[in-house]
Amino acid sequence: MNPLEKLLAAGQLPQAHAEAKKVLARQPTNRDALVVMAKLALMDGKLPQAEEFVTKAEAQGATGDTLLVRANVAAQKGELEPALKLYQQALGKDPKRAEAHFGRGLMLIKLGKTEQSLEALAQAVQLAPTNAAFRYRLGQVQLEAGKDEEGIASLQQAITDMPRFVPAYLSLTHALASRDDLLGAKRVLEKGLKELPRNSRLLASLTVLSMALRDVNASYKAASALAANRPKDPDAQANLAQLMLARGQYQQVLHLCRTMDSLGLSNESLKMAEATCYESEEPPAYDKAVAAYEAGMGLAPDGWRAANNLGQLLLRMPAEPAEQHLPRAITVLEEAVRRAPQRPEPLLNLALALSRAGQQAKAREQVKKVLVLPLPETDEVRQEAARLEQALAKA
Repeated sequence: MNPLEKLLAAGQLPQAHAEAKKVLARQPTNRDALVVMAKLALMDGKLPQAEEFVTKAEAQGATGDTLLVRANVAAQKGELEPALKLYQQALGKDPKRAEAHFGRGLMLIKLGKTEQSLEALAQAVQLAPTNAAFRYRLGQVQLEAGKDEEGIASLQQAITDMPRFVPAYLSLTHALASRDDLLGAKRVLEKGLKELPRNSRLLASLTVLSMALRDVNASYKAASALAANRPKDPDAQANLAQLMLARGQYQQVLHLCRTMDSLGLSNESLKMAEATCYESEEPPAYDKAVAAYEAGMGLAPDGWRAANNLGQLLLRMPAEPAEQHLPRAITVLEEAVRRAPQRPEPLLNLALALSRAGQQAKAREQVKKVLVLPLPETDEVRQEAARLEQALAKA
C-alpha cells in the first residue's frame, strides 16, 4: 500500500487530499495520486470529478484500483449490472482483492442473488478479517437470508473489531429484538453507549426498548393492545410504530402510518417513522422519505426533529450533480435551528452543511453556538463540533 493509500485507510482524508495534490503538482500523471483523488471525489459524491481523475489514471492502462473506482461510480448511479462486471474485471486482475469481492457482493444482493452475495461477502471477510464494515454487511445479508445465528455472530464480531461502529449496534439490536430477546438487545445498546456516550441513535433505540422492558414478557403485546384500544390516538400509534421499527418490522410500520394518515390523524413522530421505512428500502425511496419529513414538519410547526432529519437526509442523498441538494439542506436546517435554537444537533448539522458549501465563516458561527452550550466534554455532538472547528481553522 502506497503512502497516500495508507492515509486514506487511516481516515486522514484532508492529509491524503493535500499530499495527493502536492504529488500531482510535481507529476501530473502520477497514477497513485490520481486514484486517491478519484476516491476522495467519490467519497464526497462528486461522480464527474471521480470519473475525470480515473480516466487520467487509466491513460497508463486500467488497474484493479481504477476498475474499483469505476465500479463504485456505476454503483452510485444505480447501474448495477455494469458495476458488477467492473468488480469482476477487478477480480480478474487481483483475485484476492477484498474490496472487489465486497462490492460484487453488494451488487449481487441488490440484484436478488442472495446465495451468490453471501459467497462474495464471505470471501471479502476471509481476505480482510478485521474489516468491520465487510463483516457488518455480511451479517445483514445473513439475517436477510434467514441465517439468524450466523448473522448475529457476524454483527457481534463487527462490534468487537470496531467498538464505535454505530450501525452494527443498531442492526444487532434489531436482530435480537425481532427474536423477542429484548434484554439482549438492551445490553447491546448499553455496551454501545459505553463506547459512544449520548449517541442520539443509540439513545433513541434504548428509550424504545426501555419502554418495552417495563413488562419483558408482554411488552409488544401491551403496546399493540394499547394501539388497538386507541385507534385514533396518534401518540399510542407512534409508540407502537417505534417498537415495530426496533424489531425491523418496516412493512407493518408503513401500514400503520398510512392508516393514520388516511384518517387525518398523523403526527410528526409517525411521519418520521414513515420516512425511516422509505429510506430503509432497497433501493431507498428517497423522494417518499423527503415527502414524509416535509409532512412531519407541517404537522409540528414548532417541532425541530423532522426538519433536522430531512436536512441530514438531503446531505447524504446521492445526486447528479453531487451538490444538487445542498442549498435545500441548508434552508431546511436553518429552519430546524429557528425552531430549536438551543438544540445542538441542528446547529452542528447546519455547520456541516455550510462547511460543505464553502461558507466557512458561517459554519464557524454555528460551531461556536454548539460549543457554548452546557454539554459534557464526552458528548458526541460536542466532540464532533470541536473536530469541525479544528478543520475549519485549517481551511
